[in-house]
Amino acid sequence: MNHTRRRFLQSLGAAAIAGSGVAGTASAQATPVVAMENNYFDPIGLFVEPGTTVRFEIAAGAHSATAYPDRVPAGADAFDSGVLSSGSYDVAFERPGTYDYYCIPHESVGMVGRIVVGRPGGPAEDSPVPDGDVPESETIVERGAVAYGGDGDAGGGMMGRGMGGGMMNGRGMGWFGRLPFVGGALGALGLGAGALYWALRRGDAGGSRTDPAVAALRERYARGEIDEAEFADRLERLRSRGENANE
Repeated sequence: MNHTRRRFLQSLGAAAIAGSGVAGTASAQATPVVAMENNYFDPIGLFVEPGTTVRFEIAAGAHSATAYPDRVPAGADAFDSGVLSSGSYDVAFERPGTYDYYCIPHESVGMVGRIVVGRPGGPAEDSPVPDGDVPESETIVERGAVAYGGDGDAGGGMMGRGMGGGMMNGRGMGWFGRLPFVGGALGALGLGAGALYWALRRGDAGGSRTDPAVAALRERYARGEIDEAEFADRLERLRSRGENANE
């Protein structure tokens, strides 16, 4: 009787070990996915261990996942998917460090992202992203993934201009959604209309009304993907670039 019981318990232990091994293998083989949405990557910040393959997948529109050659760790390849209208693109990240990347057609409207492999490091940590804003590397490491327009900008988690609490898209409404219910909606509408009028006037004074980057930025604002402050800031930057190019 004792012998039979002992053999039964040993069988249970072996099954538990085998099951944990299968689960560990499945976890190690999981492929994180970065969705390429309408002019943004989601998650915008991602942490992975060295040797992980990340999949960039088209969710809407046509985009690319293109690393800045001077914002990847030393010895790492600057990946480039080319512009895709469907399907996905896989990248194996072997070297630890920080990788910043962008979308070729939508770089001018801030479609950028960051991946931290193992630990932050490399030239990407020395300066802000040229176009747009990404989460701080420490925030990415701490959270594992930072969703675009989510709460990743809370507590100073986002770097650069325009992301300090005002991002708006289908998932998060930033400060707009936190206004008091009574009177807040009317106040926000008035504020938004004033800021939009001011930004459009300044943008039209310094650049062409048909400039494609400006048009794309206005469409992004109209869809609610960015707030008034970020829209005005980006429009000012585009206007400044146009003035510098004409000098």
